Amino acid sequence: MKLISKLINILVVVLILCSLIASVGSAISNKPVLLTVIVSNSMYPVWERGDMVIIKNLKEDETVHQGDIVFFKTTKGDLADKGWIAHRIISGNAEQGYITKGDANKYTDQESKGNVPIERKWIAGKAVTIGETPIVIPKIGYLSLWVEEFQTNQFILPVIALVIGILIAIGEFKSEKKQRKKIQGLELQLIYIIGGLTISIILGSTMLAAGEKINIIYEVSEHNQGVLMGSKVGIIQIGDTVSQPLSELSNKGSFPSIGVITTNDKQIELSHTNVFLQKGQLINSTYTVHAEETGKYNSIVHVGMFYPLLPPSIVFFLAQKSYWLALSVVSLIPGIPLMLYPLIDGKMRRKTMRVLRKKKNKLMSSLPF
Repeated sequence: MKLISKLINILVVVLILCSLIASVGSAISNKPVLLTVIVSNSMYPVWERGDMVIIKNLKEDETVHQGDIVFFKTTKGDLADKGWIAHRIISGNAEQGYITKGDANKYTDQESKGNVPIERKWIAGKAVTIGETPIVIPKIGYLSLWVEEFQTNQFILPVIALVIGILIAIGEFKSEKKQRKKIQGLELQLIYIIGGLTISIILGSTMLAAGEKINIIYEVSEHNQGVLMGSKVGIIQIGDTVSQPLSELSNKGSFPSIGVITTNDKQIELSHTNVFLQKGQLINSTYTVHAEETGKYNSIVHVGMFYPLLPPSIVFFLAQKSYWLALSVVSLIPGIPLMLYPLIDGKMRRKTMRVLRKKKNKLMSSLPF
């Protein structure tokens, strides 16, 4: 029974980590990474909504073939607003584009509403297969789907907190029973640490998914003006000023949020840098380029949406230092008390140290020297 219990604990941790890798990795890179969660049934019976699929991320020069299930994001047609899509290539090539289709769909993607053949540069990866069968982990991706719904569902965080509270209560009860039987262990301490870490990672991934990284490309010249490929600003002269729309700050969740916009480019002036958004509030931000120094620029603007766990001024201060610093600090605030409790509570701390010493002594005694 003890072995089965440990195996179950390990399995639960692995499932949680897999789900968090999928949500956090995708949010950071803005594309599927290693693992991805299926959000529709368009590829049934190969996989279903909530399944997790192992993917191979492809380099730009890697070839895809007919029959491959590829992950792509199109910029044209009615699929342009669907995000990353996983469908099978049924024909086409890199030059003319690929024709794709969900196994459960009656028609190809290109037979409806102006969808064009999928360009190779739109494909980020393909499903890893054994033979012709994709590697699918059934249903464990629902945690990531719940994470995505966190922004719009005010009940998810309380439910997570309740579940963790129940686990801790069970751990306390088991700890008392074990103490009476003179059995010591680290199960309760791990529940506190994993519980706090889970809350922090969930909060961090939802804030990360709500944020945005924007590249602003432009060139400043002494005498010339013109168009620059991939740039809304283009080539501008010293002394010119150009304004463009930047991002929509929108609070679609059930809680207030803090919108923070930062950049290291001193020539870019932001219309909004630090705003407190009530539920349902929307603000359209802009940026203005003041051409002061010649050169070619590829500037990064971070648009962050943060939960109000710190005063807006502190969040903005941290984000000015580093967007990732602000994200880490705000994410850790609700989880730190749980993670540190095993060290703060004297009884639990002494118990932990005793267990660690016993394990150390047992390990040392088993060594051949």
